[in-house]
Amino acid sequence: MGWAWRAGAPRSHGFSAWMIGLWVLLLLAAMGCVQYLQHGDYAYLLSGLVVIVVCVGGILRQAWARPVLRALAVLLALWSLVSGVLMLQHAGDFERARQHALSQPQLAEIALWLIARAQRTWQVGIALKALAIPLLLWLAWTLGRPGVRAQFRARR
Repeated sequence: MGWAWRAGAPRSHGFSAWMIGLWVLLLLAAMGCVQYLQHGDYAYLLSGLVVIVVCVGGILRQAWARPVLRALAVLLALWSLVSGVLMLQHAGDFERARQHALSQPQLAEIALWLIARAQRTWQVGIALKALAIPLLLWLAWTLGRPGVRAQFRARR
């Protein structure tokens, strides 16, 4: 018979949407770490590494990781909210930059292209933050549910 029939073999818990959330969070943190390393932002790099370690603990269903993940998800949701509000306060900057670029005829074409590109990047950032807030709060809530809590095990 296969290894899954042995006594003490790990059980499959089936599909867990919260597990996908952890994998996405892990991948985003890893991508962020690469960027932070390139820009020399070591505080964010350290934060990203902490997120990676905690996500791996959650993926391995370690009991210590569950409460840390819940707190981390709430903190990341709050950070997304605050940074999103700060970004929204600068929404008018694109129009001011566009007007300034139009007053410089020799730079207008390339400047307008750069401004449009920056605005699209800004819009994607706002949309991702708006999407992340409810998903992170859902993850924090889900990790507190008794059925999910029972899937985590203490270290031996």
